Amino acid sequence: MAFSHLINCLLLAFGPFFVVYKARSLAEQGAYKSVLISILGCLLTQFCKLFLLASLSVITEQLIHIKLLFDLIDCYGIILVSKQKTNIDDKISRIFAIAIGWALMDCVMKHLFTFIPNATTDEFTWTFILRGITANLEFFETLFLVGLLQSKNKISYALILLKVLVLPNFQDIITRGGLSSAYMLVSRFVI
Repeated sequence: MAFSHLINCLLLAFGPFFVVYKARSLAEQGAYKSVLISILGCLLTQFCKLFLLASLSVITEQLIHIKLLFDLIDCYGIILVSKQKTNIDDKISRIFAIAIGWALMDCVMKHLFTFIPNATTDEFTWTFILRGITANLEFFETLFLVGLLQSKNKISYALILLKVLVLPNFQDIITRGGLSSAYMLVSRFVI
């Protein structure tokens, strides 16, 4: 039971990356280089954020400003990754390749090292299933962020600032208010 729970959590968290990669036929277009560059870019930005967090540990009372700084570092890292030359001509496939690599590394750093020791216990808990769903939502959030950063117009930058400054992330919605507050937040912006 514990092993099947771990496999379910891993497939839920990492399965969409494989499905999107195969469905967009990125392997035929030679997207390995773009995916690897975005994985390395995400890893470098994670190290920069860790260095800044260690440097700014004295002033951690203002976590909102630190989260804002970390989101801006992610945006800058995605812009730098998207400027690298690759052999993908299709703009949409390039967006998907960068988003898959970035979100995959982000998922590995956030969720994989939590799944392996904790999801193999004898007790079944829903927290790891929710982490897998959160990983899927973060993948689509990264996909939209990369798409907005690639479009390079004023409206997309305004939407990015709206996302960074105003909207909370999905994990905060799930942990604080549950899915009903997420529905209320989405319905408020849609209606």
